[in-house]
Amino acid sequence: MNLTKYYNALEPQFLCDDCSIAITNPICPFCLTTEIDAWLTLYPSLRGEIIPSLERYLKRIGNRLTEYTICIKCKNKRAAVCPYCFTTFVLKELKKINANKVVIKEFIQFFNFDFEHSDFSKEAEKLGVI
Repeated sequence: MNLTKYYNALEPQFLCDDCSIAITNPICPFCLTTEIDAWLTLYPSLRGEIIPSLERYLKRIGNRLTEYTICIKCKNKRAAVCPYCFTTFVLKELKKINANKVVIKEFIQFFNFDFEHSDFSKEAEKLGVI
């Protein structure tokens, strides 16, 4: 008896709205924002500066959501942007408001989705994280 089964149906590939690469780690920006918000409770003044820009970003994403991949955390179809692109956006926002090196270093340690070792890894090396 041959137990091998073939699957002929094509599985959809969902691409990141920012980088157009397949979303292979589908954690939506909404769930990541919740995690970032929890982390920012350690930095209340910084939280007050960064959360409004994240909320504007989420609103833009939410307004154009159609059919995206399911988030592995919340189970909603709203993983439109890969975690790397979203956390890169957050890192840029942190730099824009002149967050100190300790905060940047901590953010990179906690929210590093740079599996290709590009931007985050370069920044992490400069800060001595890796």
